[in-house]
Amino acid sequence: MDTGRSPNTLLHNMKALRLDLNKISIVVLSHGHYDHTGGLVGLLKQLNKPIPVVAHPEIFKPKFKIDPYLKYIGLPCKASEIETWSGKLVLARNPVKIMNGVSTTGEIKRITSYEKVLGFWTVENEKFVKDLMRDDQALVLKIKSKGLAVISGCAHSGIVNTVNQAKRLMKTEKVYAILGGFHLIGASKERINSTIEDLDKINPDFLYPCHCTGSKAIKEMTKTFGKKCKPLKTGDTLEL
Repeated sequence: MDTGRSPNTLLHNMKALRLDLNKISIVVLSHGHYDHTGGLVGLLKQLNKPIPVVAHPEIFKPKFKIDPYLKYIGLPCKASEIETWSGKLVLARNPVKIMNGVSTTGEIKRITSYEKVLGFWTVENEKFVKDLMRDDQALVLKIKSKGLAVISGCAHSGIVNTVNQAKRLMKTEKVYAILGGFHLIGASKERINSTIEDLDKINPDFLYPCHCTGSKAIKEMTKTFGKKCKPLKTGDTLEL
């Protein structure tokens, strides 16, 4: 799931972790930002075999931020380039079953009042408008005797919305682990507190925050969840 900003970093880290490229059979993209998709074409070149690339159809929309200045932050490649290197695009708004017990969430329903998408822009119908990040999705695993593991890229839809989508999809209340980026870096104290309050109600066995979660949010999560909160860093290996 996701390929990082650069193929050089991705391939270097895979080699350092002694991960076999030949065992990769599917790539899932969580959303269309460059730091999650930049390594895709380089990875496909190395794999040199037909491979499904699962994503939301809006992943190819132009994506920008304007703070501190207008900057393109979208996918650094075109669909045609992915297909040239044998990537078989599976572009779907609804959940895509990867295998038994493993699925994408598909487009995530926004329910909470406090999990707003802010700071992103796109172009629609020749107008520069706010990007609601409808292409955001996560991966969910149903683990026997444990519950669900929800893997987010950035959780632009909100980590609470994301987990609740996974629960509805898998028809399972028990959540074993929530891991990935929770996109709380720079978030208000109110949003962080509301997120933690709702995560506490979900009552996962473990939280594994990283990436865009932010040190402030991780500190507050640790206060609430104690040893159940285990921040991840580059090179960590997690067995679910």
